Amino acid sequence: MRTVRRDVVYRHHSRSNQPAMTVTPGEAFKVQTELCSGPWLKSVEDRYRPELNAGPNPTVVVAVEGAEPGECLAVHIHDIVPEDVGYTANSPGGVFPDWIRHAGWGIITKTVRIREGFVEWSDSLKLPIAPMIGVLGTAPAEEVFSNSWPGRHGGNMDIQEVRPGATVYLPIEVPGALLHIGDVHAIMGDGEICGAGGIECRGEVTLSADVLPRPTRMRWPRIVDATHITTVGCARPAEDAFRIAVEELLYWMVDRYGFELTEAFMLLGQVLEARVTQFVDPLYTYVAKIRRGHLPGMAPMG
Repeated sequence: MRTVRRDVVYRHHSRSNQPAMTVTPGEAFKVQTELCSGPWLKSVEDRYRPELNAGPNPTVVVAVEGAEPGECLAVHIHDIVPEDVGYTANSPGGVFPDWIRHAGWGIITKTVRIREGFVEWSDSLKLPIAPMIGVLGTAPAEEVFSNSWPGRHGGNMDIQEVRPGATVYLPIEVPGALLHIGDVHAIMGDGEICGAGGIECRGEVTLSADVLPRPTRMRWPRIVDATHITTVGCARPAEDAFRIAVEELLYWMVDRYGFELTEAFMLLGQVLEARVTQFVDPLYTYVAKIRRGHLPGMAPMG
């Protein structure tokens, strides 16, 4: 299996970025991802050093052979292995007041060891890891987006469902798709409330990708795992992100599963699962999901 090292990273999603490797559809490959704020963190004794901040969210870029604009890239996440040191921070921004963020004290950081499937938060508290990919997106056709932004291209969505066992569906806007991958978290709580992700870390992710026809009304990324289908909305205020995510889920239920619109809307009124995954980025991220057991037994995409 081929591996892409973190030797060349980009801090924007752009059609001008040069891929480190081109893979064939269905080919499994590994990507070594960089720490969100750069390679400076090497031990649990290290602390945040702004002069070495290499953010936002450096990404490795991989092209997929045969991918063409107008199609859909299905990114299968097989494994995510965090490296052994991570950090989090109480950083400026977000929706909480200064008295919680200690704004006058500057950035406060915490480094942790990641070992044997746990984040060692303290001598007495170990948190089971739940690795995720914070940034996963394709290159936009014309725009250039900072890696701090989420949007229709994917990008910095910070969604816990982007984890092993999931398939993420992204729009293809340029030849080769130019898949951007980075910002692994060992664990992250809803809202990403402290502003510096969950436990930011380097990682090695194992992926494969297929090229599919894009559904007519697929305007935003979609996620499928063993239990749910999930849609994504990114906007401010959060109510707009929620509305986008639910509308996208309704389109999916009607177009793929044959629901009548009002029936689908009323069903979601009983079984919808939804939440904000991050209140930190320039646009907030909402996910809307429904259990696959509530849907006809057919493939979610095709």
